Order: sequence, then structure tokens, then C-alpha cells
Amino acid sequence: MTEPNEAARIAALSELIAWAERRERLSEDRADAVAGAWRTGTRNVAELARLARVSRDTIYADLAARAIDLGSREQDIQGPQKVGGVPLRGDSVRIVARIADAVALPAFAHDPDDPLVRATLAASHALRTMADVLEPPSDQGPGWSPRETLPSLAGEGEGLAYHSRQALAALAEPAELAADSDSRRQALLHTGRHAVADAASFTLTLPTGGTITLQVGRDETGWTSLTSDSPLVVGDADSLDHLEAQAALEVMARIATRHLTEAALAERRKDAPPGSRPPRTRYIPSNES
Repeated sequence: MTEPNEAARIAALSELIAWAERRERLSEDRADAVAGAWRTGTRNVAELARLARVSRDTIYADLAARAIDLGSREQDIQGPQKVGGVPLRGDSVRIVARIADAVALPAFAHDPDDPLVRATLAASHALRTMADVLEPPSDQGPGWSPRETLPSLAGEGEGLAYHSRQALAALAEPAELAADSDSRRQALLHTGRHAVADAASFTLTLPTGGTITLQVGRDETGWTSLTSDSPLVVGDADSLDHLEAQAALEVMARIATRHLTEAALAERRKDAPPGSRPPRTRYIPSNES
């Protein structure tokens, strides 16, 4: 057997092992979820099977694995106040992170330049860092306290947002992105509790030691404008620039809003703004014909 074929064999076996681990973990999670639904009053096995997209036999097995007596359909229903969930634990998050790694790392090896792959990898890293925040490793030396790892978690979140915007910039037309930004602006104002930043001017300190002033705003079409009186700033905003600039303006507006008095705000509104898109809905198909 040649060395390349041996490497491929090992990679394939690793993927098979990872798949088996994912299936085992997900089966355990499904059994917990089925038991939780049963204990809170959903005593229809066919309904549970439809929602979980598994057979009735699987539901029966899950209930048996959680020591649930199928004969007590009308007893011991727990109300919402008795189902408080469980605390977030580092070991549980670490399991999810390993499953995410098993998906993200092979995809990254296949196509490291795909922004969605990079977003998936950032999400995987974020899960791993979250586990470290919740339960700092005790065998890695200094630097693993939550105070030291939380900045890394925030950085992974920023990486996930950046690569997601990269993917969106490649898919959407500029006119669509401009319209989306305008809709987002109107929706925030419509709540009565959020101000929006339509433009900002700031000073850039350059690596050379000098400074320049840059203005970020919107033109008449809603597209991001970048202007400066310095000849060192050139070019118009592209799609990724637009998405990042609008996100940055929204952050600045959020900071400013926290410091506004009630006189600057209006009564909170929960209705959708006129012309907004209907909410996205995920439909769960039935496993029965």
C-alpha cells in the first residue's frame, strides 16, 4: 500500500470514528429531549416521533433509556416552573466543539478559502474557547482564566461575523445590500428605543505616525460612502466594505443609545415596521407518509 493511500485510509477511518461519535452523542441528546417532552406533558408517541424525525420504536427506546414508565401518561406532568434546564457546563460544550471540529477541519483542508468554511471553523473555535472559559484547563500553565480567554471568545465571534459578511458580499447585489441596510435602519428606529448612526467622522493614526480624518456615511442610494481630504485614501466602498461599515455604525449607535435620556427615545413598539419581510419560519416535516 502506497503512503498516499495509507494517509487517505487513515483520514477515512478518522472521519468514520468521528461520525460514530457524533451519532452517539446526538442519540443521547435526543433521548434527553424526548424524555423532557414526555415529562412536561407530551404523551403522544406519534407526535414525538414526527417532531424528532425518527420511528416510534426509537421513541419507545429513548423513553425506556430514561426510565420512563409509559403507563403513567396522565401522572407526574411537570410544569414549566419545574423544568429549569441545567447550567451551562464546559465539558458539555467541549463535546459539541469536538463534533464541530470533526466537520470544520476536513472542510477547511478541502477549501480553506471558502468564507462559509472559515465561518464554520470560527464557530468551532468559539465553542472550544467557550469551554475553556467555563472550565479553564488546569494542565496548561498560566493564561487560561476567564479574564484572559474571554477576549479570544469575542475575537472568534468577530471572525465568524467577518467571514459571514464575506460570503454575503459575494452572493448579493449591491442594490440588495443597500436596501437591506435601509430596512435595518428603519426597523431599529421603528422600535422607539434605538438611535441609528447615519454617518461618522474619525481620526486614523497611520503606521507611519501621521493622522488623517475619514468620514463614513451613506449616499442617496443607501450605499456606504468613504470620504477624506487626504490623498492617502483612495477607492470606493465595495460590498464587504459596505457590510462592515454599516455594522460598525450600528455598534456606535448602540453605544450612544445607552447614554441617551428618555427624552430622546419613544415608547417601545413591538409591531413590525411597514413593508418589512415576514419572519423566517422553519417547518418540521413529518416522518410519516
